[in-house]
Amino acid sequence: MFQFFVRYNKYFILISVALAILFGILTPKLFEHIKFLGDLFINLLKLFALPLICSALIAALGGLSGNISNLKSLSKKLVGYMVFSEIMAVTIALLLFNTFQPGTGGNPDLILNGQPYHAAEHQNFGFTNFILSIFPDNVFYSLTNFELLPVVVFSIMFGIGCSVAGNVTRPIINLAISIREASTRCLHGVMLLAPVGIFALVGAGVAQSYLSGDLEENFTALLAFVGVLTLGLLLHALWQLVAVAIVSKQKISHILNKSLPVFSMAFGTSSSVATLPVAMHTADQLKSKPFVTQFMLPLCASINVGGMMMYEMAAALFFSQMLGLDLSISQQILLAVACILGGMAEGGIPETSMVSLVIVFRIVNIPLSAITILLPLDRIIDRLRTMVNIFGNMCGVILISQWTNNEIQLEEHVNT
Repeated sequence: MFQFFVRYNKYFILISVALAILFGILTPKLFEHIKFLGDLFINLLKLFALPLICSALIAALGGLSGNISNLKSLSKKLVGYMVFSEIMAVTIALLLFNTFQPGTGGNPDLILNGQPYHAAEHQNFGFTNFILSIFPDNVFYSLTNFELLPVVVFSIMFGIGCSVAGNVTRPIINLAISIREASTRCLHGVMLLAPVGIFALVGAGVAQSYLSGDLEENFTALLAFVGVLTLGLLLHALWQLVAVAIVSKQKISHILNKSLPVFSMAFGTSSSVATLPVAMHTADQLKSKPFVTQFMLPLCASINVGGMMMYEMAAALFFSQMLGLDLSISQQILLAVACILGGMAEGGIPETSMVSLVIVFRIVNIPLSAITILLPLDRIIDRLRTMVNIFGNMCGVILISQWTNNEIQLEEHVNT
């Protein structure tokens, strides 16, 4: 019976999503009583995901004693891929929203509510604060508050320190390997609860939007925006899928079939962090090297969120068009840079894009009241963004694994 649930768990997850949508509309009050099951599922994922991320990075980097040059080469490829992927995301948004201009002709009263429009003051980007935030003075505070990026940076630095120190740190590396394996086993057990947790999470989101009435009221105005944005997300995922198929010489159908649990988990949890364990396992099945997987995916989940950056770019352009703001090409490029940096600071936690939108909207003088227009649909859009984010990161892992020198068997340092 246990093996039956393990084998068919991904299909149970898909069924739970369909049932959640149905019951969210037919019996929305139900989810007021069972939403805690979804929160419990997310808490369990976070409980074991963070030890897995820290231990995987320390074990991977600490095992590179005498091979720092390999890490340097991999880091260059990692940074190169992330920058290219993020530029592609905002470029797709620029091209689509300048071509279709879904906000042109829209009613500004949807944002202004009859109030006169006054341009907001420009807000400094706060680059210094961003740098300081990823190098905190107390990593335990970051752990307590589930601030992933500072923890990832600390784990990378600590792992490199173990590698430089040599054999004297071998007990620490062995401990990290043990924690990584135990956390992985625990997460596999938690995943058996995924159908129940995802049913509660997705159903609660659908029920809330249905009961509030805001979804129906704003649907017409946002229909074009959602359609163009969805097209952009699909295009962003498509070029990465094709690239993986060509470079790794795998069939597109095979890649999509193996990625089904990743899509299901990403849609259900709306969290790249929560989807990490599934994505790491799937990447290894699709010809990714374990070392590259364990080094790249935790970091990419924090700062390579192309779907979120595309969403922020799309929202800024949409409301600018609705308000009749004429943004020059240079202004749009600066806006794209702001979306990339703002997205990097948010991490892979659900629904954090609202914070970045405040920064982006201030830059182009869009009233912050526009954010409230996005809230009713944000949960569904956020799930689509998360699917694209984690799939893109997984594709990057596979691509870099294929480009890594085959003579350098980096994964041996992780498994020994």
